[in-house]
This record gives sequence, structure tokens and C-alpha cells, in this order.
Amino acid sequence: MSKDLSIEERDTYRMIAAGEELPPGCQTDRLAALGLIEHRAYDGGYWVAHDPAVVARTLLAEALSQVVTAAEQARSASTLGTLTPHFDASRMWGGGPAEFLATRGEMNARIGDVTAAACESACTAQPGEPSYRDPRIATAGVERMLATLRSGVRIRTLYNSLAASHAPTCGYVEQITDAGAEARTLGTPFPRMMIVDGKHLFVDNYVVEGAEADSGWHITDRGSVAWAQYVFDCFWDRGSRWVSDLAQQEGLTATGRQRQILTELEAGYSQQQAGRRLGIAERTVAKELGALREALGVQSVYQVAMWWATSPDRRLR
Repeated sequence: MSKDLSIEERDTYRMIAAGEELPPGCQTDRLAALGLIEHRAYDGGYWVAHDPAVVARTLLAEALSQVVTAAEQARSASTLGTLTPHFDASRMWGGGPAEFLATRGEMNARIGDVTAAACESACTAQPGEPSYRDPRIATAGVERMLATLRSGVRIRTLYNSLAASHAPTCGYVEQITDAGAEARTLGTPFPRMMIVDGKHLFVDNYVVEGAEADSGWHITDRGSVAWAQYVFDCFWDRGSRWVSDLAQQEGLTATGRQRQILTELEAGYSQQQAGRRLGIAERTVAKELGALREALGVQSVYQVAMWWATSPDRRLR
């Protein structure tokens, strides 16, 4: 009944209120439903009009009553959210699913907060090539890691095998491993992630197009975090114990990049596939293999592969 009365309905009410005879086809249904007119059956039947002010007050009172009832229902519904912790506590998959963190600053701040509250474990997979870090940031990172270790948290970090040839990274790893952290390297590709206490998972952004490069997701869904922990453990088991190339240079021939390429070829991938998996151009793969052939004094990749099978370099892959 929220629609305004039409001109025809208003004219019908005017005629009834004036006691005029209604022509055939007059619209009386809505007027009667609103209580503005009433049909009397005696004396041949006729319509009478009611005071519109009284009808309006009656309808307004009914509407206000409905508003009060709706407001009370809304208030009651809003309090139901307080029961959520009781529901989540009773199901294994309880907790919020995921939150998008749109900037590097947001990601770092959230990781810092979660790591600071860690009680049991922190697992980090760093597949990227090592790069320069501001010494102040690096120092702060070491101090934060050492504080976490002192609180009894087990820390495991999996690095790109190239990190073993990067002096700043080697220095950082030496400090944290001396304090009890564990580190391994892996030459084959693996995803970047961080898992804290088996409850928090941080991963790169693969959902929001056009987002900042260092944006990512904080995931707390238990099923997803448990699956990621399994994936991390699989890569961890395939990794090699951290051995700094800088401390093992004597007797080695291949560079870290060359060892990565040879590991991919050994696994059965072509040079093109190896480059794609390692994130480098095919010509870079060919250039690295050419440099290694020259260093070894051989003519073919097959001869390089024969050398690789028994080379001491292979243990650092």
C-alpha cells in the first residue's frame, strides 16, 4: 500500500464523501483496503467515507509498531555474532579464511606481529635470488629472529641455492644458525611462503590483478595452512644442508646458477624448460652452459653432464 493514490482513486473518494452516485468501473479496492471507505449492504448497498485523518493516524501507528519490531529483531541479530567463538572452537576449520594485504608495508607489519607472538615454530621458504638489503633493515631482521629463537620457537628457512654464494645472506644465516635456527638450500623451484605455529600462512598475491608486487595474503584457514605445511615439509626434505659456497670455493668449478641449471637438466627438463622453471631466458641457460664447458675444457653438454654426475660441485645443488 506504499504507492500514492491515483487521481481516479482520489476522485472516487471525493464522490463517496459528497454522497454522489458512483459511475460504473470506479476504483474502490485500495480505498476499502486502507479503511478510507466502507461498503454498507443494506438499503440496496452503498459506500460511506471515513475520516482520512483518523485512518492516517491508525496506519502511522501500525507502521511505527512494525519499525519498533524490526529494530528489536535487528538488535537481536547483531548480538548473535558474539556466539561465533563458541562455534569456531568446536570445528577444526574454524577461524577467518584469508585477508589481502595490499602493500609491502602491510605484509611486513603483519608478519612482524604474528612472528613476535609465535610460540612453537616458524617456517620460511625464500625462492628468490638474494639481493641487497639496507644494513639497518638487515640488522633489525637479525635481532628480531634472534629474539624469536630465544623464546623457544623452532625456525626453519629454505633458501634458493644461489643464496649460498651471497655474502650478506651467508652472514645472516651464520648468525641465526649459531643461535639454533635451521637452514637448507634447494636448487629447484619452490613457492615463497611463511608458516607460523601451524596457524598462520603468508603467501604471494595471485588473485588481485594490478596489485603491488610485494602484496600478499594472510591465511588462517586451518585446512589451507595444514596443506601448506605439508608442501613446505616436502621441499624441506628435498633440500640440502646449508653450506656456504664462500667457505667451500676451493675445488669447485660450477657457479650457483650453473648448478641450478644442471640440476634441472638432470631431472629430465630441456634447456628451455629449465630456463622457464628457473625464471631465466633460454639464452642465459645456453650462455651459462657455454661458460661451464669452457671452464671444463669440454665440447658438449653431454660431456658436462658426465662430469656433473661425479663432481664434488653436485653436493651443493
